[in-house]
This record gives sequence, C-alpha cells and structure tokens, in this order.
Amino acid sequence: MFPSKSTALTRVGPWTRWCWLLMAFALATVCVRADTVTLTDGTALEGDITAEDDSSVSIYLEFSGGTITETRRLNKTDIAGITRLTPEQRATWQAKRDYEEIEKYQLNPSVSYRFDYYDRIVRDVFHKFLANHPDSAYTSNVTARIAQWEAERDRVATGRMKFHGQWLPVAEGARLAERERGQQLLQQSRRLISQGRLETALRQLEIVLSMSAQPDLVSQARTLLASAFQQTIASLDRQRQQLETDVASAQQWVGRAQQAANTAEGSLKQTPGNAQSFGKAAPLTSSYRALGGDSQSFVQNQTAVNAARGDFAQAQSCLNQTRSQLDDVVQKLAALRSRASTDEAKWGIVAGGGSAVATKTQTAASPPTTTKSPDVLVGTAAWAKNNWVFMAVGLLVLLFLLSRVIKG
Repeated sequence: MFPSKSTALTRVGPWTRWCWLLMAFALATVCVRADTVTLTDGTALEGDITAEDDSSVSIYLEFSGGTITETRRLNKTDIAGITRLTPEQRATWQAKRDYEEIEKYQLNPSVSYRFDYYDRIVRDVFHKFLANHPDSAYTSNVTARIAQWEAERDRVATGRMKFHGQWLPVAEGARLAERERGQQLLQQSRRLISQGRLETALRQLEIVLSMSAQPDLVSQARTLLASAFQQTIASLDRQRQQLETDVASAQQWVGRAQQAANTAEGSLKQTPGNAQSFGKAAPLTSSYRALGGDSQSFVQNQTAVNAARGDFAQAQSCLNQTRSQLDDVVQKLAALRSRASTDEAKWGIVAGGGSAVATKTQTAASPPTTTKSPDVLVGTAAWAKNNWVFMAVGLLVLLFLLSRVIKG
C-alpha cells in the first residue's frame, strides 16, 4: 500500500517550506551585497557609500576577501548610476559581513585554549554580534556556537586539556605537549647547526635544557650543545690560524713593497739633473736638459716610484684588512669560549670552552705515541742511500756463507 497523495503532501509540506525559506535567504544574501556605483565606462563598483556631495561620491571597497580595502572618491560626471540599499537591505548586508568576520573564531579540534580566552571570545565577539544584529538570520547559529565555546571552557575549568583531539588531565597533557615541543626544538637546532646559525641553535637548546621533566631530551640537548660549541670553536680557531698566517704574509708583502718604493725613490733622486734638485715639481725644459738631465730616465724612474708607492699602499691596505678580520675572529672566539664556559657550569656539559693555553697543556700532558716521526724515516733513507755499496757487499758475503753451510 502506498500513502495517499494528500498524506504525502502533508509529510513533505514542512520540508518544502524550509527549502523555500533557505533558497530565499540564499538569494537575498547573494543579491543584497552593497551599494553599487556604475561608471560611464560600464564598470560596477560594489561597496559602502560613505560620503556624498554635489560633485563626488566616496565608496568603501574591499578586495581579496577584505584583506585589501580602499575608499575611492568618484566624480559624479564619471557615474552612470547608483543603486542604493534600503535600510533593511543594508542591515542584512552588514549582518552578513559581520558574520563572515566572526567565522574565523573556531574551536580547535586538536588543542584547547586558555580558560580566559573562551570568555573573551564569547563576550567580545559572539555577544557583540548578537547585540548589533539581534534579529539576523545568523542568531541561532551564533547562539549555538556560544554554547559550544562555554561547554569547552567548563571542561577546561575542571582541570583537563585537549591534546591532539584527546581530553587529558592538565599535568599529563602539559608533559606530552612539552615533549613534543622539545623534540621539535632539537630537530630545528640540528638543522640550524648544520647551517652555521649557532646562536639561534643555542637559544633553542637552552629551552630544551630547562625541561626538567624530559630527562632524555635534556641529555640529547647537552650532547648537541657540547658538539655545537666544539665544532664552532674549532672552526673559529682554524680561521684564526689561517688569518695569522695571512697577516705574516701581508707583513712580508708590505716590507717588500716598502723596500721597492725606497729603491725607486733612490733611483729617482740619483737621476742626473732631476727636477727635485731645483725645488720644482717636474719641468722638463730645455735648460733642464742642458744641465745634463735625461728626460726619459726621469720619467721612467718617476713611473717606477708611483708604481712602487701604489703597490705599498695596496699591501698596507691588505694588511690592515687582514688584521681587522683577525681581530674580529679573535673576539668571536673569546666570546664563544666565555659562553661555553658559562654553559658548562650552568648545564653540566663539556663544551671545550677552555682557553688555548689549557688545550696546549692537555696536549703536552698526553702520553707520547710510538709512531715514528717523518724526520727519523728521512734520516734512515738518507743513510741507506749513502751506504748501499757496503750493504750490497755484506749481503753477498752472507749469501756465500749460507751456501757453504748448506753444501757442508
């Protein structure tokens, strides 16, 4: 038996009415958007007209979902027509805009919030919306959301927290959250150390070291921190040694350049009849040549002096720059060793932050190895080269004696 037509209509009627209401609401929200200003070129601007006078209209516009806003002033001579919202339409449009704004306040399915955050959002966001739009189509939805937020707030008030979607006692949830945070910091610190960003890595590792409830993570952080200090100190020490070598080379270059400049200036002074003997700059006149001056030799010597002086200036600049780099590295090394010593005492790590003197002392106190030095090997090879004849004769005599013993 099938239901009668009237019975079917009676059952479907309420749902049909709800569908019609929803469709009407959707059409209203789509059609009723804002004031519309149509320009003479056909462009339609939808927004909120904020001001108008005899010659112009100002309209507030939003782009990219409201992330970009602009109030544009339009001359009425450029406007073909204006469609204005009725008060009822404007109220509907404003409610829709405000509701889209509060949509970003959602409960997090993975984690809970602080207790005071729930009250603040309910009071300053949801209740404010209801006060501004008491009869809007969104009232029931916002009321339901207030109930959801207050229910989760009450659960937080009982001493529980949400962690990855599970409600746990606060102590347990905090411990798990701290552990996850510590693991993330360790992973980030390893990447930062590999990138040479030691200072940022140290700050993150010190956060992990303060997590007393995570002893295994603290142990990993100690090891990683000590390794970071040792690697960076060793790297800076190598830079220091290389720069010291560069400074010595630059000093030698300066010495050679100074000597070359002095030689060139001496040659210039010894040029027959040079202009300096007359107290003048460089007048290569006929009288100068008449006194025995060689203009070509003078010009060549003057060029050599200028080149030597330029080489000396370049060498001195290189020396100063290298010394500055060396001073910078030495300062960084001292600061890092001081930081390492502080962290050694604070966190109980062995970071190698001692001075270079202590390192040399430890090296001197270490037991000697049995490996032969290169000097001994070189000496042995030289002796064999100089006495190979006697070694060959001795070998032949030994072979002869062995053959006689075998035959006997």
